[in-house]
Amino acid sequence: MIRHRKRLIYLLGFMGSGKSTVGQLLARRIGWPFIDLDSTIEAGQGASIRDIFERVGEPFFRQIERAALAEISKSEPAVIALGGGTWVQDANLELIRNTGGATVWLDSSVEELRRRCAAITNRPLFRDTESFVQLYNQRLPYYQLAEFRVGTDGFTPEEVAERILGLKIF
Repeated sequence: MIRHRKRLIYLLGFMGSGKSTVGQLLARRIGWPFIDLDSTIEAGQGASIRDIFERVGEPFFRQIERAALAEISKSEPAVIALGGGTWVQDANLELIRNTGGATVWLDSSVEELRRRCAAITNRPLFRDTESFVQLYNQRLPYYQLAEFRVGTDGFTPEEVAERILGLKIF
């Protein structure tokens, strides 16, 4: 029996890799809904991701994230932008793989990510350059498990969306 892939595209990568921006462009191009996991969580909790982290801590946030991910993964078709740490949680990785959707890693160099995130103040795990690089290095082996990799350095969001459209996803 041939298993048909679900019409789900999960965009993953580190903060600043362009998941939300590229996801919106990609969804528009293919005529699918776009779902941003972080925005979904914020709307459901009535608080920012940073506030949730500060109020209840990361372990409880990850439970909220898992529940939201399970719910939005029922949507089809959809382009889904994951949070930077979503894919590195084993339970989430398994859930995503079990959906049969495509996983696309938006790969950016740590230097480019730092440049893009320089003015960001609302990311709960971005405190300083050293912690930024350390977190990136911790997550990198997980990102490398994605089915597809699309480099983003030197490309506009529109060009990155075009590069994803060129993949043999379906």
